[in-house]
Amino acid sequence: MILRGRPIVLSGTLLLVLVSVTVAACGKGGSGQGHARPTAQAGRPSSMTPVPSPTPTPIAPVEYQAALSAVDAALTPQFSSIFLSGTPADLAKAFTEAATTISTRRSALTQIRPPVNVASAHIDLLAALWKLASDLQGLAGDARRNALCTGGAGIPRAASGSGAQALRQAATEIGTADPAQSYKVGTFLPAGSPDLNRQPANGSLGPGKRGGMGELTINGSSTDAVVKLTRDGSLIRNVYVRAGATVTVDAIPDGTLDAFFTTGTDWDAAGGRFTRDCTFSKFDQSLPYRTNYYRTETQYTTFTLTLYKSAAGNASTSRVDPGSFPAS
Repeated sequence: MILRGRPIVLSGTLLLVLVSVTVAACGKGGSGQGHARPTAQAGRPSSMTPVPSPTPTPIAPVEYQAALSAVDAALTPQFSSIFLSGTPADLAKAFTEAATTISTRRSALTQIRPPVNVASAHIDLLAALWKLASDLQGLAGDARRNALCTGGAGIPRAASGSGAQALRQAATEIGTADPAQSYKVGTFLPAGSPDLNRQPANGSLGPGKRGGMGELTINGSSTDAVVKLTRDGSLIRNVYVRAGATVTVDAIPDGTLDAFFTTGTDWDAAGGRFTRDCTFSKFDQSLPYRTNYYRTETQYTTFTLTLYKSAAGNASTSRVDPGSFPAS
C-alpha cells in the first residue's frame, strides 16, 4: 500500500491528507497496476433476519416443588452446623458455607422457568435468597472478630435478619400464589428470636470438685466473666463473676491449679461459653494450693485474682485459642 499526500492550509490549520492507492499485480509481465476488487459492499443491509429464541416452557408444578425442596434439603444441615458451632472460628466457617450453598441453589433456580402463577413470587424468592446469603457473609465477619461466639447467638441473628424475613415473605407468596398447589420452601430456617442475655448469679457453677480448704477471691472487670480452675487438664471449679463484682469461693482442693477466664455476654450453661463478645485468657502463673495441719492450727492457701489491669498487680495473662479453652 502506498500513501501519498500533500499539506493543505485551511483556515490557518495545517492538515495532512493521506490518499490511499491500492496497487495489485495483473499477471506476469504486466505493468503492475490494476484496480482493487471490493470484497464487501458497505452500507448494504443483510438479507438475514434474526430468528428469536423460543420462549422456554414453564416447568410442571411437581418439578417446581422438587426444585424448592432441593433448596431446603441442602440448607437444613448447613443451619444445623451453625447451631452446633462452639467457637467463633467454627461459627464463621458454618456461616460462610451456608452462604455459599444458598448462592449455589439460587443460581440453579435462576435457570428454570417457574409455573405462571408463581412467576412473580419466584423473582421475590431469588431476591430473598441473595439477601440471606449476604446477611450470612456479614455474620461470618462478626464471628471472626468474636462479636458472635457460638451457635447460640449465631442462629438467632441469622433467623432474625432482613434476609430471613424476606425469605419467609417470599415463601408465603409462593405457597399462596396458586390455589391448586401448596408449594413449600424455607423450612430450613428456624424461627427468629432476639438475642439472649443469660446471666447466672455470682459464685460457683455446678458442683465442681471440693474437699480442700483453699480459697479464691476474684475481682471482676467491667464485663461478666467465668474463671475456670483446672488441674492436669481436669476441671476443678467454674466461678461466675458479674461485671464489677467481687466473689470468693472456698473448699478448693490441694494441688497446682491453672486459672483460665473468659469474658463476654450471655452465658450458655450447656455449652460452657459466652455466646457474644467473648475473650479467652489464662493466668501465666499457676496457683499452688496446699493445706498444712499442725497441732494448734491449720494453714491453707488463698489467692486473689483481678480480671483487669492493676498497678499493684503481679500476674500476667496470655490469650488462649477458643478451641483449646477448657469446657465445662
